[in-house]
Amino acid sequence: MPERDSGWVGGAVVDAEDARLATAALAAPGKTPAQSRTGLRPAPGDPGLIRATATPSGNVTVQPFQAVIQGTRHAAAGAYLATLDEQKTLDVLKVPAHGSYSRHDLVVARQTDAQYGDSTSKFTVEVVPGTPASQPADPVVTGDVLRLARITVRAATSAVTGGDITDLRPYTCAVGGILPVRNASERPVDAYPGLYVHRADTGRLEFWSGSGGGWKSLVVDDDTGWQAVPVAANWTAGRPNDDEEATVVHIRRIGPMVYVRGAVTRQNIPAGHGTVILTMPQAYWPQYGHHWAGNTWGGQAIGSHQFLDLGIQRNGALAMWTDSDVSVPVKETILLNTSYLLG
Repeated sequence: MPERDSGWVGGAVVDAEDARLATAALAAPGKTPAQSRTGLRPAPGDPGLIRATATPSGNVTVQPFQAVIQGTRHAAAGAYLATLDEQKTLDVLKVPAHGSYSRHDLVVARQTDAQYGDSTSKFTVEVVPGTPASQPADPVVTGDVLRLARITVRAATSAVTGGDITDLRPYTCAVGGILPVRNASERPVDAYPGLYVHRADTGRLEFWSGSGGGWKSLVVDDDTGWQAVPVAANWTAGRPNDDEEATVVHIRRIGPMVYVRGAVTRQNIPAGHGTVILTMPQAYWPQYGHHWAGNTWGGQAIGSHQFLDLGIQRNGALAMWTDSDVSVPVKETILLNTSYLLG
């Protein structure tokens, strides 16, 4: 029967699946109306974070956490509510490093269940070793699991460092809650209209408006204030001996609008076609390239361009483009003032 026994009804026989379905109704939904999203419960203290040991070794530590792990072995398996109540140490190099090739290991939280043919019914946090290769891939992981981290075990290594660890922790939340995500790629592909996410990379709230509208940013008149941006090598900010231009390039975001102000002066060697002037912080990267005509200070009077094609690329690089046979000479100043929409 499609109707399941409701939780905590007098006289009913509520089995483990019924109980999981009842409690998981309070968690954020997953791919179907009767499933929940697998992920960690947000909390202080970096729940589920994988760290290398302070003294380099083959071990890593796992921070305590609580998690929702959706059952995958039955359409109505329900979701397991799992807890690691204290820090745990895992021996990654229990399987020694290969002498010539690297491998990818995964740290996972796994729930087994004898009801679905497992030999045990228990919750474990464990390392799943990968296969050494010239181009290593993640190992195949089956069952009801939550991936916490990828560890690159370098060839012939005797220790795991922080740089070897890639954080894979997904988060979940209560039904109707705001879901934390690191960036756009972590937004749920099975979102329901009205689901809100908090983007850690931008600090903004976004909501799913449906398949016709996609993800939209909640408009909040937040203001970052003017932030200084360092310039690339062979440039200095401002114009020497001229107090009309600030000696720092500044950027500012007010809501979805980004503003750039300042000037740069070329030093040491001329600047050719495609020279990068500075790189914007990631939270200020445009969705598509932004271009404008920028003034120079000396221009034709010194055999330079009067205007340049300036642009901010999707990777945040602010660069200049010139005629192929005319470079921007040393001591020429370029004015960078512009504004653009993030979306």
